[in-house]
Amino acid sequence: MKGIFGTGTRDFLVIRVTALLMASYTVFIFAFIFLHSPMEYHYWKSLFSSTLMKLATSFFMLAFAIHTWIGTWNIGTDYLSFSLIGRLSKSMNLLYSSITTFIIFTAFLWVLIIIW
Repeated sequence: MKGIFGTGTRDFLVIRVTALLMASYTVFIFAFIFLHSPMEYHYWKSLFSSTLMKLATSFFMLAFAIHTWIGTWNIGTDYLSFSLIGRLSKSMNLLYSSITTFIIFTAFLWVLIIIW
């Protein structure tokens, strides 16, 4: 089966790698909050002022964008197909893909602007 990255197997592997990256980042954030309880502004500011954390957050958002794009692409190809909705499938899939791409790209850029 064809996927975004060439084959469905590659898409599957990319989804798993991005999920691991996002899970690692999330565990780190929760551990940081737990270890610095009660959380104060200067702890949070010092964490996110480091270049390493800015890079980690940027990679997290890139992984999130890729993960989300593959997921929404799969939803679009599965549920907006000719066999399910007929002649409208191409236009509906184009509209759906355009909206989801805009939202994912906007969220990614927004975080990069805020972080950097």
